[in-house]
Amino acid sequence: MKLSDYKQMPTVEALMQPSPYSVKPDASVAEMVKLMREHQIRHIPIQIGDRVIGIVSERDLGWMKSPAIVLPDANEIPVRHVMTANPYAVEVDTPLTTVVSVMSERKIGAAIVLKEGKLAGIVTVIDICHALVEFLNSEFSDR
Repeated sequence: MKLSDYKQMPTVEALMQPSPYSVKPDASVAEMVKLMREHQIRHIPIQIGDRVIGIVSERDLGWMKSPAIVLPDANEIPVRHVMTANPYAVEVDTPLTTVVSVMSERKIGAAIVLKEGKLAGIVTVIDICHALVEFLNSEFSDR
């Protein structure tokens, strides 16, 4: 469904990517990077059981490319050491404007979407940009 099809404010569920990949905090950074590359994703929720405890973004890993930093093998670095704890998370019924506003204010690239406290999806700035382009084209293409 397109944003222009809604008669009232859509919830974050309208734009979320359902059932995102996730990893456990003890997974290695190398495993996580492989998962990100294989599925062409830039954000990975970190979970213990059903509870989301963190997130890692592609940007979070940028420091690993610095020649000034001597790192152990990425197979030896657990994800918990590079994750952002307590990520921005919302329930599926949160109004989209609330999510977009908070992401913009905090300058964050993704929001974790929960259903009854469990991981249901993820919405990223890219998802929001795609929806905005689609909305703008549908509203202004024939002018």
